[in-house]
Amino acid sequence: MLPLFHFASVKLTFFCAVTPENVVVVWLPNAVLLAALLRFRGQRAPLLASLTFTSDVLANLDAFPWYEAVLLSLVNLMEVAITYLLMRRGRVSPALRRLRDLVRFVMAGPLFGALLAGLLAALVLQQVGGATTAYLTLARLWWFGDGLGLLIYTPLLLAFSQPRNERLRLTRWDDAALALTLLLSAVVMLAHGGEIDGVSVTPTLLLPAVAVIAFRFGTRLTTLLVALISLTTAMLMTTGLKPFGEVPIHLEVVRAQEFILTLCIIGIGFAVLLNELRTRERELESRVRTRTRELEQSNARLAAISATDGLTGIPNRRRFDETLAAEWGRARRHRQPLMLALLDVDLFKQYNDCYGHQAGDDALRAVAEELSHHCRRSGDFAARYGGEEFALIAEAADEDQALAMADQICAALAALRIPHAHSPSRVLTVSIGVAVITPEEQDDIADLLKAADVALYRAKQLGRNRVELASVREKV
Repeated sequence: MLPLFHFASVKLTFFCAVTPENVVVVWLPNAVLLAALLRFRGQRAPLLASLTFTSDVLANLDAFPWYEAVLLSLVNLMEVAITYLLMRRGRVSPALRRLRDLVRFVMAGPLFGALLAGLLAALVLQQVGGATTAYLTLARLWWFGDGLGLLIYTPLLLAFSQPRNERLRLTRWDDAALALTLLLSAVVMLAHGGEIDGVSVTPTLLLPAVAVIAFRFGTRLTTLLVALISLTTAMLMTTGLKPFGEVPIHLEVVRAQEFILTLCIIGIGFAVLLNELRTRERELESRVRTRTRELEQSNARLAAISATDGLTGIPNRRRFDETLAAEWGRARRHRQPLMLALLDVDLFKQYNDCYGHQAGDDALRAVAEELSHHCRRSGDFAARYGGEEFALIAEAADEDQALAMADQICAALAALRIPHAHSPSRVLTVSIGVAVITPEEQDDIADLLKAADVALYRAKQLGRNRVELASVREKV
């Protein structure tokens, strides 16, 4: 497929030749091989070079003797090879979507590679082909033709050989800009000698329209438009319409090449620059979103830390107050019973004095862990209330269910068998005060806290290691 496409590009380019030495305005075939090398990242480079070299020689036989065709094809191959190696050394991205990559590509190909090829090709045309045109003129025409071909068609072929990543949101003004560009193109094609009825009409009229297309339609369509305009310009010159006026043929070629160079700078350069700005904007937005998520996660972790007791790892008093207020409001709205249990570790000061503060901390952590194990339902909540006191908020169908739950916790903590030499039970135990209420409008959270505290005090007075139930309304 590549040799056929390359062969067709050579024939198309020679169809637009405008000088006796078959020097063309824009040379397309070298861009075909360079785009293939960049697209496949140099894989099977010898095969690609051999196929395109053979295609180049065969296509050149109609315009040059075989020996001259071989030499000129070698010059073309050398130009592409040097350009590719320089781009690879400069780590140029094959996509050419960044301005940095486009500048390095221009320096490697249109400037250096094409200039070297122009100097060698002019030498071949004069010394082997017998061309009578001045050496520097031939070199300049070849250089500009090859350079413009690389500059126009390499980005175009690469853009259409890769998945489309541009999502255009077009308006009726974009459609109008495209229609105006096509209308101007038709007017330019109808002009003869660069004018219509004495009014100057040259391809330069298309430059502002191309800038608008580059701004609105992205790299892919802009490169296509630039390629079509450059090809149309060359064809107009071939047919003798002289789009740049009545000037000598070599000067006409130079004017055409200057126009196409300006077209590339305004069109392709502007499109790549805008694409890079949009890419950087998206990258900046992505970094902002990432940073925002990180800050939100950090804030969530800080909020969790500020609401967690550092010793036991369960919620602290601050989180308890917030949760109790929320559950109180929910229970009042739905007219559901709310249970509050206050737990106090029995004779904890004596435990600390006997076993040390490290053992006391371990005992508090064990109580917190066991208390958390009994919070299996979504509405259950355990927290460290302060010192050796803990609190439990839960949903309860009635007082009997609340007492049963508290009794289980009391028994489970005693079953841990944590030694306590100063306790009548000889193990670490807790006393629990339980209060249950279905909040009404006249009730207050303080009533519930006071009732649970009174029940806890009574459990201590009655011998510890027990559960006592308080009636909220009787205690207030």
